[in-house]
Amino acid sequence: MIGLFVSHGSPTILVEDIPWKKLMKEIGERVRREVNPETVVVLSPHFISWNGKHLVEVQERLECIQDYYGFPDELYKFCYSAENDVELAKRIASVGREEGMELEEDQSWGLDHGVWIPLSYMFPGLRVVTISITDGMPEEHYKLGEVIAKASAGKRVLILGTGSPTHRLDGLYLGVKPRPSKFDQVLMELLKQGKFDEIMELPKSRIWAEAQPEGLLNPLYTVLGFVKPRRAEILGYDVPWGGVSMLATRFE
Repeated sequence: MIGLFVSHGSPTILVEDIPWKKLMKEIGERVRREVNPETVVVLSPHFISWNGKHLVEVQERLECIQDYYGFPDELYKFCYSAENDVELAKRIASVGREEGMELEEDQSWGLDHGVWIPLSYMFPGLRVVTISITDGMPEEHYKLGEVIAKASAGKRVLILGTGSPTHRLDGLYLGVKPRPSKFDQVLMELLKQGKFDEIMELPKSRIWAEAQPEGLLNPLYTVLGFVKPRRAEILGYDVPWGGVSMLATRFE
């Protein structure tokens, strides 16, 4: 199985000519050549439920949500929606309940910018399933990944998690000079060495609190549970703004 964790960045990426946009296109083209996925299961740090239940969207079409505010008007001209793989979505919810997880079918969400922006560059036209994270622990989200993998048996399914490893918006607002955080350096070294068990333990570290990872990195932990990787390949890394980093990693 193959999984991706790709930072989505700021909505301004839609109108900026930056290398990350090209990188997302290249990643998508490579995966399509090698895997030819039927469906992409996506998890965004912006789709989070606070009651401990993971929501699985089961409507026929997942509509674009422009969940960002105060940006230039031109950014609101962009939107990307996708067809839902309803059969798989319902299968994931059913398997999750069988495995003792709190998964609930839902029709109140769609594709927030944390997923529709990367999807529009990487996998336009593919069917999508979107599932919420919670504020729960890495182990919970790792198990969610296992549930998705079990429900996906026999199908060509790719999993994509998004979010920024370092997400200190105060640094952005205060004009801090962009530089790799200690957390990012440790995370990337663990990825390169394949020490995925240690990545699961990162929330207990001091550098975790300093970095304030977006979505608690729970989309990443779900990817790990889905793939159970032997190796990780870092495809890209950038610190475009002070306090905010971007990482692209492929797991096999």
